[in-house]
Amino acid sequence: MKSFKEKYGPWALVTGATSGIGEAISNEIASRGVNIVLVARKTDELELKAAALKTKYQIDTQIVSADLSTEEGIDKVKTSTKELPIGLLTVAAGLEVNGAFEKNDIQKELKVVQININATLQLTHHFAEKMVSVGKGGIILVASLSGHMPNPYFANYAGTKAYVLNFGASLYGELKPKGVDVTVLSPGLTNTPMTKDNGVDWSKTPMQAMSPEKVAQTAVNALGIKLIAIPGTKNKIMAAMAKHSPLKMQAEMNEKMMKKAISPNKI
Repeated sequence: MKSFKEKYGPWALVTGATSGIGEAISNEIASRGVNIVLVARKTDELELKAAALKTKYQIDTQIVSADLSTEEGIDKVKTSTKELPIGLLTVAAGLEVNGAFEKNDIQKELKVVQININATLQLTHHFAEKMVSVGKGGIILVASLSGHMPNPYFANYAGTKAYVLNFGASLYGELKPKGVDVTVLSPGLTNTPMTKDNGVDWSKTPMQAMSPEKVAQTAVNALGIKLIAIPGTKNKIMAAMAKHSPLKMQAEMNEKMMKKAISPNKI
């Protein structure tokens, strides 16, 4: 049986690599001996993270400082890695805007689409082409539990994550016969910078936050085994209920739940 490094090495690329789930996945991959290209916006944070991984796990690292909400940023990732044999792609960079849809800034909502959908599409296409050409590789796409169900006051975010979910599931079927494994990670509430200061009091919901480390471990362990990786028993139950419940009922119930938790001035 091939080792993780033999299947998905020698290089991995992780977007959103300096915080939250992306940072935790970087750690998990590095612990398995795979070299990593770290992608995020802030150069200083990238340098610190890269140095820490190199020292702790004795791997090679490279960094790409890029804003994936721009075409220039996406192109920079492609050109900066053209000489590297990337065998594992993790698209963990994500953006969320919440509040009453009609009140939200449309430019911010478009940025959510650019990062969550457009960057995911372009980078996956770019690296999948190379993986198929050598007959091996792995792709981890980060969706969300929100992609499995209606999520009022997070409408655009939920829509983008539903795209990632179906996109990844479709690619799973298409790429597996060509030697490339695809797993879609669908985490629920996770302790990340994105959820800590976004105007939502999560204690007023039944959701319990998981650690990024546990979520990352679930994702990497699922690669090559599961199509959809949902960390946590409660999250698995919520996803299963969403699959078998009428959308209208879910939309109405989730609106009442989120209305209690979100800042009144956002509604």
